[in-house]
Amino acid sequence: MSRANVLSLVGPPGSGKSTQAARLVVALGRSRGTPVLCASVPALLRGDPALHERLTRQEAAQVAAVRRAAHESADRGALMPTELDEVLVELVARAAADGPVVLDSVPRGRQQARILLAGAVPLAELMVLHLQLPGDVLAASLERQITRAASRGEWPPTQRQLSRMAGKAGVYTDETLPGLAELARAGIDMARFDASGPADLVAEEIHAHLVHRGALPAFAASAAVTGAVIPAATTTSTPALTAALAGVDPGQPEAGPCS
Repeated sequence: MSRANVLSLVGPPGSGKSTQAARLVVALGRSRGTPVLCASVPALLRGDPALHERLTRQEAAQVAAVRRAAHESADRGALMPTELDEVLVELVARAAADGPVVLDSVPRGRQQARILLAGAVPLAELMVLHLQLPGDVLAASLERQITRAASRGEWPPTQRQLSRMAGKAGVYTDETLPGLAELARAGIDMARFDASGPADLVAEEIHAHLVHRGALPAFAASAAVTGAVIPAATTTSTPALTAALAGVDPGQPEAGPCS
């Protein structure tokens, strides 16, 4: 039985971390009957109320002190100041005492991994869900980022946007993967998922893994969907079943509230 109370979605840009984090928030909230905090460094930087209200006065000052440098780094697709990671880890440790926490892209690099390992989050309660893009990761990540930007009407991408996208993908290969290796050596519970398929299928695989590990109960679908309990080993996929597992209604747009 897993003691996981802090679950982090990690992967290359465009792998669907924020989409899966949003679904996981809903699934955890329904299964455990308690509010679930969704947290990330970008959300902390932009002053997300759910995070900001949990900051101490000193932590709020730390965030404010590095805000300009953080935005400059984000514009380049580079890692943001580690002060933000330090604040986020302490905030998550406090929040996890009251209920589950879902993290988006923690850690992004080696230094962030060390902050996480040295922080107050109980390591036995941490689980990392690694979304992978097989093959040429840099090319796949860049393609997905461009597709995502185009879906928002940002087409054609400017040279600056392309440089930022390439920078973010490079951070994953140069920093995130070594950071994940440090967590693995420390014995952190970690699982890998092929994120190249449809988001619904990835969500099913994540939920099946969490049920298997005991981090989520095998919960029942809505009576309007099947009227029966969904076994942990279910592999059949239908839009309604996928929606029940993912915790969203069919046809609802995917969102990433903690990105």
